[in-house]
Amino acid sequence: MRRNGVTMKLFLVMAGCLVLLYGTTVFAQLVWFPDFYQHQKVSSMKKKLSKFEQQYSNGHWSDLQLAKETGKFMRQNQSHLVILTNTGRLVNDPFHITLLQEDGSHVKVSLSLFINSENAGWITSHLKYGQELTVKGPASESMVYPFKIQDATSAAWGTESFQESIEPVKEWSGVLTEVVLPNLATWSQRQGLLVQALDSRFPLSTEDQLALANGKMLNEEWMDSWSGVRNVITIAPVHRSGPEQQLIFSLTSLQEMREANEATRLFYAYFGIGAFILILLLALLLSRIVTKPLLALNHVAKKMSTLDFTVKSPIRRNDEIGSLSNSLNALSGTLGQTLEELRQANTQMRTDMEMKQEIEQRQRKFFADASHELKTPISIIKGYSEGLKDGVSESKRERYIEIIADETIKMETMVEEMLDLVRLESSAVQLNTDAVALADMIEDIAGRLGPQLKDKGLDVVLVSTTEQTVEGDRSKLEQVIFNIMMNAIRHAIPHTDITIEISRREGFVHISIENKGEQIAEAERQYIWERFYRVERSRNRKMGGPGSVWPLRSRFLICMGAVMEWRIHRMESVFILFFLKPSTKGSQIL
Repeated sequence: MRRNGVTMKLFLVMAGCLVLLYGTTVFAQLVWFPDFYQHQKVSSMKKKLSKFEQQYSNGHWSDLQLAKETGKFMRQNQSHLVILTNTGRLVNDPFHITLLQEDGSHVKVSLSLFINSENAGWITSHLKYGQELTVKGPASESMVYPFKIQDATSAAWGTESFQESIEPVKEWSGVLTEVVLPNLATWSQRQGLLVQALDSRFPLSTEDQLALANGKMLNEEWMDSWSGVRNVITIAPVHRSGPEQQLIFSLTSLQEMREANEATRLFYAYFGIGAFILILLLALLLSRIVTKPLLALNHVAKKMSTLDFTVKSPIRRNDEIGSLSNSLNALSGTLGQTLEELRQANTQMRTDMEMKQEIEQRQRKFFADASHELKTPISIIKGYSEGLKDGVSESKRERYIEIIADETIKMETMVEEMLDLVRLESSAVQLNTDAVALADMIEDIAGRLGPQLKDKGLDVVLVSTTEQTVEGDRSKLEQVIFNIMMNAIRHAIPHTDITIEISRREGFVHISIENKGEQIAEAERQYIWERFYRVERSRNRKMGGPGSVWPLRSRFLICMGAVMEWRIHRMESVFILFFLKPSTKGSQIL
């Protein structure tokens, strides 16, 4: 891992972020979270108590329904709840027992302030329906607040209430007919705290009474002086009409959060070292995950910088790095294709330049050869013209004129051929295409060459499998075949055959002209299509005049407009194979 590399930078950034996140979490958990929890719990309790007050005020609950809703509230919110008057006396205690006295009257005994951790077991085992009980304690108009409850064998004592000094203590006896109890497993553990909280808040101050009378909810933190437990006291006024104002008193403990916070401090102390090591490993792993594809992309980019576009990125992902990989591969393919096209274009340009130089060289050679070829007939014409001027005899005069006329015709023919060649290379030749029957055309050419064939005792053998018709310029095509047949006659061994074959293979019309004669040397074959080139360097006019004035490729261009393919299959004296492509109108020469 290099010091200035992207892996090290990402590792440091990720490790720093994770350490900062961890430190922030620990700080918030240990310092800020307790206050946040308390504020959140108090706010939540106020909202829930307000909702309970609305339901109680509008519900007109029975004693059983009140006990059920009160128990549900305390169970869900882990708090204690009682309903009091503004003087602190319990009213409508949801948890109570009812005694039937001998005179037939019923006495309701409150249990919300009686049950504690010491008497909870006795209450569970001794409060049975039909049992004779004796209750001692002060009473209000509708409720007795016991200090002691006893049966025939034993008794249970409660916590002395702040109500003791208000009402005188009395004693009631009767048969137990109703029992409504809370969940004693949780209720009895904090019952003493509820009594102490009531003692600390009642009687209410004038300021508190005025606030409650105006519908304001009181809320304060209260700590048990003996155990040091932190609690929240909430007092909500009941919006119900009656002779005396009612209050809902709730006590909610904050001790669980303090204990959890202390345990959390110890936990973070032990967990910190392991968490720090885990953060380092996680940061290293994340940096590797991010930098590994980047290094692969960098490798591809380096190869591209050296014009090597064969290397492709192996990354295949559906995210931004995968998209970058696909774009880089596409760019590499495009650049590779463009570079290959540039190379081909450069190669073609070099080929064209070489061809241009070759053409220029050929043009210079053409003018030199043309001047040389024209020099002979001009010299002949000049000599015979001077003879006529000097007044030769009448018997030679006609012969001189005939020779001058013949040489003039040859010069005219040569100049026409040269002009045709120039027009061909300048694309000035216009083709007049029409349907041409090849067999008939070749037979007509062979008829016109009858004297030349007869002089060497040659026979033309035409082989045509089917009637082949092509579309082309008949005059140009005749000129091509005429020139080739003339070469074939000129270089053929006397008393042999010249074979002409017309066939169709693979969608093309094939014409081959073959004679029997001395083979052209392998070294000479590459030059046979050059203008004025002849294997016989002496330029003996008996061997064929000005040489290959019409190279095969040029003749193809004149008669067909384009060359499909040409090939020398076997070169003895003359053996030519060329192809014509059929068209919809018969066959079309390409």
